[in-house]
Amino acid sequence: MFEIFKQIFTDISFSGAFLETVIIIFIGFIFRQKNIIGGEGKALVTTLVWKLSVPCFAFNAFMQDFDSANFLGSIKEFGFAVIFYILLICIGLLIFIHKGKNIGILCGLFIAIGQTTLFSMPILQSIYSGREGYEQVLLNISAISIVFRIFVYIIGFSLISGQKWDAKSFGESLKRIFLTPIMIGMFLGIAVFLLQTKAPVLRIDRSLPALYVTVRALSSILTPLAMLLIGLTLGESKFADSFKDVRAWVIALLRNFAAPVFVLAVCILLHRSGIAYFTEYSLIALVIGFSAPMSVTLSVMCMQFKNEETLASRACLLSTLFTVISLPLMFVLCYWAMRFLN
Repeated sequence: MFEIFKQIFTDISFSGAFLETVIIIFIGFIFRQKNIIGGEGKALVTTLVWKLSVPCFAFNAFMQDFDSANFLGSIKEFGFAVIFYILLICIGLLIFIHKGKNIGILCGLFIAIGQTTLFSMPILQSIYSGREGYEQVLLNISAISIVFRIFVYIIGFSLISGQKWDAKSFGESLKRIFLTPIMIGMFLGIAVFLLQTKAPVLRIDRSLPALYVTVRALSSILTPLAMLLIGLTLGESKFADSFKDVRAWVIALLRNFAAPVFVLAVCILLHRSGIAYFTEYSLIALVIGFSAPMSVTLSVMCMQFKNEETLASRACLLSTLFTVISLPLMFVLCYWAMRFLN
């Protein structure tokens, strides 16, 4: 157990992501408290994130090799990820339904969706680097990350934006959701990802590297700008209020501890009953994939649509802080579970 904790805490990917998050959030908080960045400045940062950085990030996320045989090999993890996201959203809705349907849905999203690509993937890369199963665990977490992106950019966007669907405005609703920079970026990325074997020129990171530099640059500023936005939002109230918000605490605890434990328990139950079998690599990919702190992109969406942005920012901050304990703990539980299953 000690070795696992030591390896994670000394890993530059984890410590770097954690410190980057906390420090930039704190900077944003100070800048807003001291009015160095006012309301107009916050609106400008939100626009830059929403109109430029997030679409480029959504597109760039799919600039990776696609192999149909390898993808089919990880289809089980893909399918279980879909099921777990749906179940966790529903569980969150049931827990918070007494606060209203809107709050229940938002809390369900916060509990279900974590920062898979920022925390889970680099940690698994580091832990398994040079070890047996490296390619398999990365293949599994990559499949899960595809589901993560779909739920963030399509499901999350649709629910947080509060777009109403009815027969009269169906066409207009489709335009409002799908003809936005973020959706255009994601669907272009998916198209490139799926069609690259037949049309390699679509991979602009290889065919047009000079153009791709701009896309990558705009994509890379998402995390710091999003963290800054969270800090600016927290700066509109007292910082201590984040630690007094009961709902934020409940969301963060459920996101960091209950969600991955739920995934682990279901996997153990399915394995023991013979319904589905999990290897070390598939089990760890699923559990760690659901162990990351709450998605920053969801917080940005809440700010864009003025939908419980303070709650989202507070829950994101607390969830990030809890990751120091929760992520190593989930690794330990996974290793214990594999001994139990074997």
